[in-house]
Amino acid sequence: MYAAAEIAEATQPTLRIEGQDAWIAPQDSILDGINAALAVFARHRADPLECDAANKKLISGNELLSREEVLLNLIWEEADYAAFHAITVGWLSRDIDIQISIQKT
Repeated sequence: MYAAAEIAEATQPTLRIEGQDAWIAPQDSILDGINAALAVFARHRADPLECDAANKKLISGNELLSREEVLLNLIWEEADYAAFHAITVGWLSRDIDIQISIQKT
């Protein structure tokens, strides 16, 4: 797990960039990725913690998701893609393991 950058506010969880390839990204790209993910959550007025919980529920596969959880999961996926794209823009490889995660304080 790699935590090159963290952006936290008093009422906001800390977003992190993780994955086996996260160490390759420069600090400014990590910050760009976190900011891109935060912009997605803000645009949808979505709580990143709720999106993270919905994503974890989907991944576990143990329960059906409610309609709201499906929508929250779609927002999580959009934020994850925005972060990935912002961090890896210009990279030649497509097989890269980098994703967002939440550090609960």
